[in-house]
Amino acid sequence: MVDLTLPIRLGMPVYPGDPAVTFAPRAAADPAERAFAVASLTLGTHTGTHLDAPAHVLPRGAGVDALPLEACLGPARVVDATGLERIGLPELRRRVGEAAPGERLLIRTDWDRHFGCPRYYEDFPGLTLAAARWLAERRIALLGLETPSVCIEAGHAAHLALLGAGVVIVEGLARLRDIPSSDCWLAALPLPLAGLDGSPVRAVAWVESLI
Repeated sequence: MVDLTLPIRLGMPVYPGDPAVTFAPRAAADPAERAFAVASLTLGTHTGTHLDAPAHVLPRGAGVDALPLEACLGPARVVDATGLERIGLPELRRRVGEAAPGERLLIRTDWDRHFGCPRYYEDFPGLTLAAARWLAERRIALLGLETPSVCIEAGHAAHLALLGAGVVIVEGLARLRDIPSSDCWLAALPLPLAGLDGSPVRAVAWVESLI
């Protein structure tokens, strides 16, 4: 099993403008007093490896608790887009081939190697708007990315196209390169945060023949 998740740590980098991650101990473990450790946690809904729900861009869009879990769990395909500065439509079509309705596509760029560096959020190899719209038109179930967002130049429009078409977006994946096959199984399940626009996920992949 390959863990595709960025660890959530105190003070970790977050998307510019998003809430910082804070941990605060509220009680300490003490066997002599039969006391339990409890901490409070503050973070944004799009921290680290996370999932976007339609409510992220649509005022009356569904929250993460209303997303179909079957979109977040099942067979997936890793598409190698390493070496590209931008993932345009012609190159995406060449590397994806046919994208079937209900398919889960994971776009490998190895951009997770830059996590923790300022450039991680600044000039990532995102999809162009045309490429995002092409995937939306094909009604794929899930789009997974190793970048912090879908698109640099037209991020809001790309999210509108995908989330409006019912595509679940998972951003901030890591280590797609460690999956030993282009075909795998994926689990990227959100917390059932009622009505909220996103949620951190624990994303893992595995290859059936290895189980």
